[in-house]
Amino acid sequence: MSEAETLSVELTEAFIRLITKHTGLKIRERERESLIQKIFSRMKALKILYPEIYYKVLASSSIYSYVEWQKFIAILTNTESYFFRDKEQFNLLRNHIIPEIIKRKYYSKNIRICSAGCSTGEEPYSLAIVLKELIPNLEEWNLMILGLDINKEALKKAKQGIYTAWSLRSLDRKTIQQYFLKFNNKYYLDEQIKQMVKFQYTNLVTDLFIHPYSDFQDIDLILCRNVFIYFEPTVIAKIVDKFYDTLQPLGYLITGHTELCGQKLSKFQTKLFPESLVYIKK
Repeated sequence: MSEAETLSVELTEAFIRLITKHTGLKIRERERESLIQKIFSRMKALKILYPEIYYKVLASSSIYSYVEWQKFIAILTNTESYFFRDKEQFNLLRNHIIPEIIKRKYYSKNIRICSAGCSTGEEPYSLAIVLKELIPNLEEWNLMILGLDINKEALKKAKQGIYTAWSLRSLDRKTIQQYFLKFNNKYYLDEQIKQMVKFQYTNLVTDLFIHPYSDFQDIDLILCRNVFIYFEPTVIAKIVDKFYDTLQPLGYLITGHTELCGQKLSKFQTKLFPESLVYIKK
């Protein structure tokens, strides 16, 4: 009997509802078989014989459940990323959006940027490289680049700043030589770039963004790319509203090219560039 046959349709649906409630992730029909395999993988690791028991573990509010969710999320979410992913959007950031923010913040010298769904860190570190190259007197500025993700294993790798050639596949040799040290076929990111980025575990669906101790407020630019494709439309709307509240007036939101299709975005000014559509807080 296969693993799929040992998990009933009703229990599969219950797992999917629980996952969506906890993470906002949308499990498509074609992903169900993979989900069942992942459930049984975690059951095997925990030496749990019956999926009903594993469901109860996830559904409880115990410390044991909290720890297990971190393990489960690590295999549920896609950590595929690389430096300067989507070159057209990064060209827009380098040539227009970030220079505009720098000009606007010339006197305050305070810039706050967020990479939401930062995975293993390639995106926020790419932003750090752009800022370093655009601001000659970097030491005079108060910069914050915040990387957020729900996958704690991915965040652990992000903080290490150690990558394979696959993560650097869009970089030219000069950039690699300037910002990485190669050792034993691994690429170690420059310490100055590493120090520019702060990482934080965040559940975009359930967490409050704005509270007295939050770094995620008064943001000039939010990148949330290739994240909304995993969420239901109602969940996307909820997150976009939270993003709106954290942005400064005239702050930018950039997503994947079609990720906000069908969403009500009346609170944002939508601006079309040749490279990408961007959303600006009115």
